[in-house]
Amino acid sequence: MKKLFKKDAWMKIVPSTIAVVAMGVQAYANTPNNWLLSMLNSDKPVGMVLSMMWTAFKIIGAVLIVFGAVQMGFAFKNDDADGKTKGMRAALSGAIVVAIGFGAEAMINAIV
Repeated sequence: MKKLFKKDAWMKIVPSTIAVVAMGVQAYANTPNNWLLSMLNSDKPVGMVLSMMWTAFKIIGAVLIVFGAVQMGFAFKNDDADGKTKGMRAALSGAIVVAIGFGAEAMINAIV
């Protein structure tokens, strides 16, 4: 049996057919208040989980800051240079975690 088209012809016909069919699809732009932003509101479960997560970040960061300060205090009392370094690292790590908690919350609140 004889072939209807050569191999190269199919590579031109199929994409052009798909393009013509796709031109008939109507697409509508989504409003700025799309589903993702509406889910980030604190009324929805996802927003509630994110709010709890940011609060947890702030609390964990505050605990790290206090732990680092206490560790530094004991290091100054015992004149321990290594303890001072560890205490400062813990306090700075806590400050970074608190900053992440506040920053993420502020960014999402600015978007929503």
